Amino acid sequence: MPLHSSLLNKPRLVEKLKRFYDYVQKNDGKVGTKTRGIDLNLNNACNLRCKYCFTNSPKGEQAKARLPLDVLARVADEADDLGYFEFDLQGGELLLRPDILFESLEAIKPERFYLYLTTNGYRLDQKMAQKLAKAHVSRVSVSVDSMNEKTHDEIRGRKDSWRKAIEALKHVQEAGMDPYLNITMGHYNAFDPAFEELLKYSKDNNYKTLINVAVPAGMWSQMDEIMLDDKDREHLNAMRKKYKNLVRNIWNPFDRENEKVIGCTTVNRLYITPLGDVLACPYVHIKVGNVIEQSLKEIVEFGFSIKHFSDHSPVCLAGENTEFVKNYMSNFGQTIFRPADAKKIFKNEDFLDKDKVKIAY
Repeated sequence: MPLHSSLLNKPRLVEKLKRFYDYVQKNDGKVGTKTRGIDLNLNNACNLRCKYCFTNSPKGEQAKARLPLDVLARVADEADDLGYFEFDLQGGELLLRPDILFESLEAIKPERFYLYLTTNGYRLDQKMAQKLAKAHVSRVSVSVDSMNEKTHDEIRGRKDSWRKAIEALKHVQEAGMDPYLNITMGHYNAFDPAFEELLKYSKDNNYKTLINVAVPAGMWSQMDEIMLDDKDREHLNAMRKKYKNLVRNIWNPFDRENEKVIGCTTVNRLYITPLGDVLACPYVHIKVGNVIEQSLKEIVEFGFSIKHFSDHSPVCLAGENTEFVKNYMSNFGQTIFRPADAKKIFKNEDFLDKDKVKIAY
């Protein structure tokens, strides 16, 4: 593996990872209020028309919006100071505008983070993979919906999208970055043999498999029937133990037995839109601040003052907690660009006293 992709070549990252590991071990394996990651929607324009897009990019929503570079640089510095060690750049599709992507990478200074991209892979050829690796990108996650080319292309709304996604994963691996095959799983496909076919393909090719659970948001707003139930979750946990290369944000990444849960990571992993709005996570479209107007520290402290986000939840609030979805995510038209305001939807009893908010930076 080339040196530029090695964790050992990122001493600041190693330092923050150790602090995160020590905290989790001392906190009964739970993420608690430890800062972890930033998910940034860098550019919401996209070249595909995926049926379940949670950012509404197929509708062209805020396709030209962009967080100012000076704000992004400041946010990255503040995130580093607060101990955030993951930085996930998302879209839309980032590789539609490589000029914006590489300007942003320079502003973020990815040598301080485990920095990765989430892409549909359509424009990720060998040359681009090598360029990303040279820019200190640690990982690239490529979304694949099925090993059936026709099924994937129908879901994505564009011919050849499956072939290019499969090729992109190989380019990522050959360039020395971590290849992650992204799968969206919900009640509709949990027991579908095609789901396990994807898991097997990922394992056979020495990829990691990132599981994103289906959430009733974005293009799937109001569709509660897609959410995982207890049997689906039990099956997913069985697949976790069987394949041993599956990853979910709520699972404990340090557990070699593939059993422990670190907990829902709302606020631990903040989601920032191109407008600067900060949501509790990519799928919980509830605004807790704006980085253009506030410091990251101020936003984090407010976010963790909300009991729903500071209390431990063993399941994903957006994809598995039907009560939370019913109460706080079912407003018509609620999107990442029209999020609910936390100050308006939560009651006084939903907040902690400021002196009781203890954040593990």
